[in-house]
Amino acid sequence: MHQLARVLAKKSNGLKKVWPVVEEAYLLAGRLTSDKNKFGGMPLRCPKESLQVAIIAVTEMSLDISAAVAAILSPPFLSGLLAKKEVERCFGVKTAAILEELRSLKGCKIQGDTIRSYPTHPDRNAPHILAILLQICDVIRVKCSGITLEDTDWDRSLSGSQLLLDLKCFYIPLSHRMRLYDVQTKLADFWLKHSDTLSYYAITAKLGITKLQRQKRLDFLSEEIYAAMQGTAINFFIKKRVKSVYSIWHKIQKLRVGFEHIYDLSAVRIIITGMDGTTLEEEKIACWKVFSIISGLYNPMYHIMRDWISTPRESGYESLHLTLQTNQSERLEVQIRTERMDHIAEYGHAAHWKYKCNA
Repeated sequence: MHQLARVLAKKSNGLKKVWPVVEEAYLLAGRLTSDKNKFGGMPLRCPKESLQVAIIAVTEMSLDISAAVAAILSPPFLSGLLAKKEVERCFGVKTAAILEELRSLKGCKIQGDTIRSYPTHPDRNAPHILAILLQICDVIRVKCSGITLEDTDWDRSLSGSQLLLDLKCFYIPLSHRMRLYDVQTKLADFWLKHSDTLSYYAITAKLGITKLQRQKRLDFLSEEIYAAMQGTAINFFIKKRVKSVYSIWHKIQKLRVGFEHIYDLSAVRIIITGMDGTTLEEEKIACWKVFSIISGLYNPMYHIMRDWISTPRESGYESLHLTLQTNQSERLEVQIRTERMDHIAEYGHAAHWKYKCNA
């Protein structure tokens, strides 16, 4: 409870205000769950597990105290042990509304085209969306617990195969639409691990090191790039990512190639700033200047280079992609674009989720 309260305290008016609410919700859930389990029947998710869901909600999705309390109270509420009026009286209307949406979601079966009925940019403050996000947090809890899918209590009304289908058709694409990319990665890896276990472990074996170790190596490379760029008059910032197991698997399936032909296991994006008021030609020149700097730092693999600056994609996507052999004999993809290009890629017609969801 202390971890949850400390995180929430940073978002509100301090620990003294948050702690009594969290403690009251946790003790209430514990008392109701204990009473229910004493009389047999379907056991409820224990309060400690609900607390884990709440922690994931506030740390990974930046949800507020209303959503955190809803996560803690959801098992007794959904079992009919806790009335909506009592929740409103003790914890507020918003918490009660989220719990009501959770109840309605329990009675809904996700269809293959359900995602099409949701807006392009869902409102993260809407109780319905918050309820869905709490369901996603529960899946992440199960993923991190290490237990098998068959042993999970995520939703006893769902079979393991139905949960995997819901992840693929709804929860994963919705997370991408909401730009919860870290969450999307965890859900997609969870889906792959349980739907194609052999491929999942084959890829992790070929990677040879953990995601944390891969991230540390990428951090070092991005520092080298940053140092090389610092001596120029170009204003920029850097984004970076290591490719997830699911993304590697998806690319292998899409391109019908082997693991050794996946060249973007690690990637750095250099975004050039301060180009407002310049011409398109000046933007292109700036990107090629960065290309020249990076080419002098590592060995470019020119046969893999993609120039979508000279000839943008039909979607309007503009970026310069090159793969390099680093000094540690690793392959690194570098994407170079201006701030305007990046905005189009993220929010315009070329927005990543649009063609990703259709992939």
